[in-house]
Amino acid sequence: MPVETDLKTAYSLLYDAKNPGDALEVYDSVLQQSPANFVAHIYKAACLEKLYYGFKSWHSDKTLENALELLESAVEIAQRRGDRSKLALANFRLCVHFYNRKQYPAADEYFRKARELQYQDDTMPIWEANLANKMKKWKERHGPASLGDQEAGKLERSSVNESSLHRNPKNDEVSKKPTFKMDWYQTATTITISLFTSSLPRDKDSLHVYLSPGHQDLEVTYPIPSSGGEFQYTAKLLHEVDPDQIRVSILSKKIEISLAKKVKTQWKQLAKSTDPSITSKGSSPLPISDAHGNTESAKLYPTSSKKNIDWSKLEVDDDEQNQSADAFFQQLYSGADPDTRRAMMKSFVESNGTALNTNWEEVSQKKVETVPPEGSEAKKW
Repeated sequence: MPVETDLKTAYSLLYDAKNPGDALEVYDSVLQQSPANFVAHIYKAACLEKLYYGFKSWHSDKTLENALELLESAVEIAQRRGDRSKLALANFRLCVHFYNRKQYPAADEYFRKARELQYQDDTMPIWEANLANKMKKWKERHGPASLGDQEAGKLERSSVNESSLHRNPKNDEVSKKPTFKMDWYQTATTITISLFTSSLPRDKDSLHVYLSPGHQDLEVTYPIPSSGGEFQYTAKLLHEVDPDQIRVSILSKKIEISLAKKVKTQWKQLAKSTDPSITSKGSSPLPISDAHGNTESAKLYPTSSKKNIDWSKLEVDDDEQNQSADAFFQQLYSGADPDTRRAMMKSFVESNGTALNTNWEEVSQKKVETVPPEGSEAKKW
């Protein structure tokens, strides 16, 4: 199926059918065929964000971290192509990403970048008003803040240094071995391993993926011309995978290896522990259920958390309620007819963000007055 058709299908699954899980699988497939596809990076990130905020099983730091990496990659792709409109969209999506994480200085910075790049969207006045309100509260609590402050506050990278790049034994020069990072996630049928390294293979032909006869010992190797050494990654997988269904992608910052599960079971971890003091608990081959109760379609990122959290009992800001800002605006605005949209925009802008009217016949007749909250007074600036 052509990539463009897949992209349309995935977008419809994400926004029309409101099925981010299935949309994620389609975007994964697109990126396997076209690793530098800008649209797939943007909306795969949107899938992960909706899964994080909408489904408890996806509520882990790693889900958001993967979404952020996709958006950062989208910025790089747009910059390499010199595409101003795509760069504007990527910056706007980063604004939404950090807004939902309540990192408002970062969201405000990316919003300004998107506006400077002349990003066009009818909801921009609403975002601007909301960000202004959030930044005012933020500064009252924390003082002036900058994007640098927020960059330091990003989620701590949960990927771990699994191994190191081994120098060629013929090289007598002793040097510190550089490290790389490993990350992984699973769907009902596949395991995807990401190896982040600055020393990527020259091409797929130089990359060797070996699976032992028992289908559990994985080895990834390729030569590193710049150092004369060899990249090596090994892992004893928790369960067997199909040796005939291995897919490899070389992206801008990482290598992705997709493996097909032999048994459709949820993996508790990627590899068997080599530490005898750690007991590796296997999982029984039960069907995996998604958030809608359907089997064989759940996609779970691993989490390092050792305690169970009842997310339904967490307190949420009054103005945030129980959904992300992205979902709120999408639901409120995208489903409306043209007259309703005009009424919403006119009432919101003219009232300085204090009123939202969906009746165009009423709104079109006169200017919408500012209606300050009870106990406060509207002032002209």
